[in-house]
Amino acid sequence: MSTKKSLYVNFATTVGTAHFAWLNKPDTGSEYSDGKYKVTVAFQKDDPMVGTLKATIKDAAQREFGDKIPPGFHNPLKDGDESGKEQYLGMVYMTMKSVRQPSMVDAKNQPLPENIIIMGGDTIRVAGAAKAYNGAQKGVSFYLDMVKLIAKNNSGGTGPGNAASVFGEDEGFTADDEPAALEAEVPSGSPIDIDDL
Repeated sequence: MSTKKSLYVNFATTVGTAHFAWLNKPDTGSEYSDGKYKVTVAFQKDDPMVGTLKATIKDAAQREFGDKIPPGFHNPLKDGDESGKEQYLGMVYMTMKSVRQPSMVDAKNQPLPENIIIMGGDTIRVAGAAKAYNGAQKGVSFYLDMVKLIAKNNSGGTGPGNAASVFGEDEGFTADDEPAALEAEVPSGSPIDIDDL
């Protein structure tokens, strides 16, 4: 009886930093859009997770190609120092994609509310699978299955906010100020001609 290994190698990461997150809707509408849900995740170069990811890639590649990796092999793990992008300096990064929306949970594994949007700069963990492809191009892709939000570092993704949560409190005018006092503060003078501006 054959016990052939699956070509998919499942994995879950430790914490990394999200970049270019398309998780609440697929990436559409621009020249380079591919209609997929995706996120780029970056790790410090000395993070032990980098070694785990390299081993995962090697495992997936060997399941397809055996011990001889083909020339021009596409490695999904990128060196941030060679990217030319400042946000990746000192990092290793990867992009994970899916044709379906991944499951998204908070740090306690509870589903994320719809108004919480994972964005670049947030701290996340991801889970999915690595699988080799063997066509005109050869390499390994990372398929996205789940995302766990560990820290919401980008407040732009919390959905509709209120003034107190966005601004905090400041000293100054309040709606309780007397209208008469406000009118007295309005300077009087000649009207400005629009041509004078």
